[in-house]
Amino acid sequence: MIYCVEDERNIRELIVYTLNSSGFEAKGCVDGEALFKEKELKQAEMILLDIMLPGEDGFSILQKLKSKDETKNIPVIMITAKDAEYDKVRGLDLGADDYIPKPFGMMEFLARVRAVLRRAERPNKTAEDETITYKNLTLKPQQHLVLSDGNPVELTLKDTTCWNTS
Repeated sequence: MIYCVEDERNIRELIVYTLNSSGFEAKGCVDGEALFKEKELKQAEMILLDIMLPGEDGFSILQKLKSKDETKNIPVIMITAKDAEYDKVRGLDLGADDYIPKPFGMMEFLARVRAVLRRAERPNKTAEDETITYKNLTLKPQQHLVLSDGNPVELTLKDTTCWNTS
């Protein structure tokens, strides 16, 4: 679910309609309070966040999102009329993944949403997690470990030094 936090009804409805028409599942929220109620229903894939909102502003909402373990990894795109360099830098420094000043074209908007989602989908796999399996053999190069049918195979020093793990 992509949540669009935008107080201007026409803009919110256009963004939600465009996303839904493009194969995404999207829902609009009028302010941060509504967002925090909605996100409990379904884990968000992304949040589109205006800055100038009634009550709590977008920067404050972004700080809350990034400070909580359950929401800190949700990608956020700031979508706002505030197009000064200071505001862009502030949003990005607070953890936003992108910043789109209004007005914007829908084609570029969708391309930016797809790009941020692609980056967010990349697994955080490290070399230490690498495992190679072939039939009954499992190799864990970073750990210099070989398993045969799940049982450790004793390796010689020569066996382990020939692995290039860098």
